[in-house]
Amino acid sequence: MGRSGQDLGNDADLVEEVAGRGVGGRGHGREDPVRVFPRGGDGPATEADRRVRRLTAVADTAERLGVRILIETHDSHPTGQAVARLLHPLPHPTFGALWDLMHTVLAGESPAATRAALGPRLSHPQVKDLAGPDDRTPLPLGTGVLPVPAALRLLPPGGWACWEYEAAWHPSAAPLPPLPAAAAAYLTEQFRYATAPPT
Repeated sequence: MGRSGQDLGNDADLVEEVAGRGVGGRGHGREDPVRVFPRGGDGPATEADRRVRRLTAVADTAERLGVRILIETHDSHPTGQAVARLLHPLPHPTFGALWDLMHTVLAGESPAATRAALGPRLSHPQVKDLAGPDDRTPLPLGTGVLPVPAALRLLPPGGWACWEYEAAWHPSAAPLPPLPAAAAAYLTEQFRYATAPPT
């Protein structure tokens, strides 16, 4: 079980990571969620039990420090249904889901199916765009094939999304500036469409 590519090899490492994310823990005075990339699939049962045990071990520390632990649709659990199964034995409110739109779509799950599977456990979606399943080089939002508008329309009132641009893994990707401003404008426009009353 990893976080942002880092292997948190034992329970003590995981607790230390959560403790460092508490309010003010990194010197920035705000809460900072821990993203967890699940690994190892749904079985055997001993592996599932290990994941539940490790996450349960940090639940009280995370709640005390105001840190949310978000299981991302990633790696061995790329769909909302898979993450929902992992979260099912973890009712503690500190645990939620981070919806990486690329992984769910490439795994064959529709935005509607992902949203229904994650339900109230969803924290927010993480959106990006790309040319297709065989070329994951990031593109400016709205210029690729991922159904970003469809995902945003499924969020509740007051919902939000974050944009991920993985240029570090794709040397041919366009330089980051001035893409953030364009991404913010695109998301603002899409949220306006998503929340507009029907005509």
